[in-house]
Order: sequence, then structure tokens, then C-alpha cells
Amino acid sequence: MEKDFTLRPATLSDAHAIAEVQVAVWQSAYRDILPAALIERMSVADRENGWSKILTAYAESGRGAVFVAEQSDAIVGFLSCGDQRDDDLMAAFPGEFSAIYVADSAQRQGIGRALMGEGARALKAMGHGAAALWVLSENAGARGFYQALGGFISAERIDTRGDDGLNEIAYGWADLGEICAI
Repeated sequence: MEKDFTLRPATLSDAHAIAEVQVAVWQSAYRDILPAALIERMSVADRENGWSKILTAYAESGRGAVFVAEQSDAIVGFLSCGDQRDDDLMAAFPGEFSAIYVADSAQRQGIGRALMGEGARALKAMGHGAAALWVLSENAGARGFYQALGGFISAERIDTRGDDGLNEIAYGWADLGEICAI
């Protein structure tokens, strides 16, 4: 089956479309996991501002990358990656997949796998042989996806402040070569 999407490095002009995908996926994927008020606070304008800053910082430093997936001339997914930001994971997993989102309409078409492969190759080019990411514990779909890609549970964060569903699990890949082959 031939893929009907393309991947490319994101540019600053993609910030709005990336924000739209992120907000839409948050609204669908987390509606039964996170409090409605938390989901409603995320806006496209705020996320566009955030992604503009991230894209600018990565372009200036060379220490991160964002890739977008396009289908029918529209951005339907994205992945960002760079240096590990979590001190507890840094020694074993110096690279980090910091975000991956694929629009509901574009899921189960190989886009997520292809984005992870691009991210892994970018992390290797930055000198990272291993990487990890954080996912909400209750996000069974994402957890299954990471496990199918060979990720293994490497850490856990329990939110002790309340019952808001913010427990997280880190999935790690000790050898990014496995994902690079995707």
C-alpha cells in the first residue's frame, strides 16, 4: 500500500496548523481522561505562540526538530524532539520525543510510525542513541502505539496533588536504530 502523506521539517509558518492539530487531538484524546476545564483552557492562539517559540529556538540552536505530516495539502500530524529535559531520564535517554500528535482522521495510516522514524533519525543526528517520552498513564491508545514501536516503561510520575488524571509513564528506547528503520 502506497502512503498518501508526506513528511517534511516544519517551518515557522506551520505554527498555526501545528497548534490546530494539537488542540483538536487534545479535545478528542483526553476528553475522558483530563478535566474538561483543563482541556478547554488550551487554545489554538496560545499553542501557536508556543510553537512559534519552539520552532524559532530549534532553528537557532540546532538542538531540536519538528516534523509535519501533510495529507491533501493539510498538516495532519507532527512530532517534535530534542535534548532530554527530564533530569531523571537524562543519563539513560539523552534524547526526547517531546510531542507527537496525529489528527483523528489521519490515524492508523502509518503517519505516527513515520513521524517517530523521522524523529529518531533527527535525534541520532544530534548525537543521541537513546530517547524517551512521557505519556498520560490513562492514554491506552498512545501507550499501545509506543509499545508496538518497541518502547518500554522506564519511569513513572504520580500526581499526588489531586485526582486530575495527570499520572504519567515514560517509555524509552535504548537503541534508536530500531525506530530509525521504520
